[in-house]
Amino acid sequence: MLAGGTGSRMGRPKQFIHLRGRPALYYTLKAFEDCPQIGRIYAVGDRDRIKELVYNAGIEKFAGCADPGEARSLSTRSGLRLCDEDPETVVLIHDGSRCLVTPDLVGRVVAAAKGGVDGVVPAVPVSDTIKVAENGSVSATLDRAKLRAVQTPQAFRLDLLREVYGAPEERLCAATDDASLVEDAGGRVAVVAGERTNIKLTSPDDLVLAEAILAARGVDHHGERHGVFG
Repeated sequence: MLAGGTGSRMGRPKQFIHLRGRPALYYTLKAFEDCPQIGRIYAVGDRDRIKELVYNAGIEKFAGCADPGEARSLSTRSGLRLCDEDPETVVLIHDGSRCLVTPDLVGRVVAAAKGGVDGVVPAVPVSDTIKVAENGSVSATLDRAKLRAVQTPQAFRLDLLREVYGAPEERLCAATDDASLVEDAGGRVAVVAGERTNIKLTSPDDLVLAEAILAARGVDHHGERHGVFG
């Protein structure tokens, strides 16, 4: 779980911003804690703050924390060094700032990763028309029916991740997500249905939406849930 961002666009570390009385990262950790298919949770980020949060939240599957790197991919590489599981183990990589992920989505990604593919990503159809702009003008309009907005968690076998993350740092830093590294290595990445509510906290506007989604899920102002998590 990648939770080492500084939140430059948010103005503060977004994973620790409070939503309905609890840090955003609490909800991320809780979703993985509540998913039966998850055995261990590793984090990358501020070790002291994360360990305090884990202790207070009673996250029993937490297994360790690594220091973040200067880029997202380098943080992932740092986290992989904690993993001593069997090489065939399915590993999920998730952005800690996607705090509205559900146990159901996590479980579906794990199940799909056991289907003989090299990787799995959740994604949702693109609803807006997407155009390519160059020098202030439109140069192309893309076929929206073929476009997907990709989310996390993304799932891969541990041995494959170790292989692709052995690439030079300049190549790792150019990757926009983990799946792109697997794709570049010739791997087959499957797509499963993501969730519209699985948003990533990026700007202050996202906090308003996140609060509304949590409220709709029955989470009160103390971060306690009084309804069905979905």
